[in-house]
This record gives sequence, structure tokens and C-alpha cells, in this order.
Amino acid sequence: MAKIIWGIDPLAASRIHQPEGECPLSAADFARLGIPARKCPRVRQELARLAAEFDKPTLEKLAVQIARRLW
Repeated sequence: MAKIIWGIDPLAASRIHQPEGECPLSAADFARLGIPARKCPRVRQELARLAAEFDKPTLEKLAVQIARRLW
């Protein structure tokens, strides 16, 4: 049982029931950053979770990094 408890990320677990915010980047922003359209939905999901914590320039940098890690 302890293995299960310690295997969960506490920060991620604390955000389970919180509503996601809106993604502050538009489709034009994704195109300007060079993110392919097929990756946009997943990147948008991740940015919606982080939108409250970071400003727009930081989110743009994160979007590029997230897109690079996706297949």
C-alpha cells in the first residue's frame, strides 16, 4: 500500500478535481510557433493546466517544448 501512495505525484494528485483553465494561445499562435496541427489538441490540453501559473511568453516556450516531446 505504501508503494502506491509514494508512487503518486502529490502535485498532480492535488489538481485532479480542479477545473482546467482556457488555453491562452490561439491557432494562429501555434502556427507562428511552428507547432503542427495534429499536435495542437494535446499541447492545448497541457497549456490549459498550466495557464494559471505562467504568463503568455513562458507558455509559448512551454508549448514548443511540449510539441517536441510528442510524436
